[in-house]
Amino acid sequence: MESKNRRRACGARLTAAALLGAVLLTGCQKAESMLAGITSEQGYDLPEIMIVAMSQKNTYEEICTDQIWSVQVDDSGQTFEQYTKDQIKSFMDEMKTMTLLAEERGVELTSEESAAMDAAAAEYVAALTPEDIAYMGVDEETAETVFHDYCLANKLVGELTEGMDMEVSDSEAKVIDITEARAEDQETAERILAGISEGSSLEKAASAEGLTVSERKLGRAEESEDFEYAAFGLETGQVSEVVEDNGQYCVIRCDNDYDEEATAERKEQIYEARREKAFQDIYGSFKEGIALKDSEKIWEGVSLSGEPHAVSADFFEIYKKHAGAFETPGDR
Repeated sequence: MESKNRRRACGARLTAAALLGAVLLTGCQKAESMLAGITSEQGYDLPEIMIVAMSQKNTYEEICTDQIWSVQVDDSGQTFEQYTKDQIKSFMDEMKTMTLLAEERGVELTSEESAAMDAAAAEYVAALTPEDIAYMGVDEETAETVFHDYCLANKLVGELTEGMDMEVSDSEAKVIDITEARAEDQETAERILAGISEGSSLEKAASAEGLTVSERKLGRAEESEDFEYAAFGLETGQVSEVVEDNGQYCVIRCDNDYDEEATAERKEQIYEARREKAFQDIYGSFKEGIALKDSEKIWEGVSLSGEPHAVSADFFEIYKKHAGAFETPGDR
């Protein structure tokens, strides 16, 4: 269970960046038009891949130990090592593709942003031992490429979605706190409601029927239309009539008809979902015209379970530290 939780937590660092992808920024000839067909571009080389791969390797092994890599993650026999390598490859492909889209759209780092990424790359390389550098094949120029591309990918999202109408109203983001009792038949639910009318609490009325209640937060479009209509029609302290919901019968009490903190969080989630969709509409069309050339030999050189080698420098942590010195349009 711990390894699964760690996989989700660590994988979020890559998943979060999937929105930020990247575009092909190579020395290859650039396509004059997407209508001319699919453009073939070279992906990242091994040293650039190793910067991300070693950060992921160390993050997982801190909690799961190096035994995690041989664990099978599905019925096909795929190991956690292959799963992670696939995730890293997707991340690198997205980032590479997004840098080209940025080039096409004229999105560039400011001098401040570029200087911050140069500083991040210098700090990253300085934290490596001579053995690390030899093992990964990394130098400061390589590190600068990855830091610059990752920063540009983050910036691109904001640049492409800036000015789009993605406003989220309080009403659609509203979250309330409820307590509910669910019964398998309407008669039981009606007795619970009658008990409340006679002065019992929802908890006591449900307990008298051998049932327990559940407390939770409720947002729009999370339950059936009838359940939502009844719940959001209540004020704090009010109790609903019996509501049928997916074959069960519910009595709902509103404990807070406006959870301000949860509503603000949900509003942010809705906004980010809309921003991601808006970005993907643009990015998806561009990505269809790009084919990255990856050498199988390069990925064969990425080993997470082989020679035990711990690289102390963490790409994501160093990026976060230096990106905090400025605010890119893509960061909210």
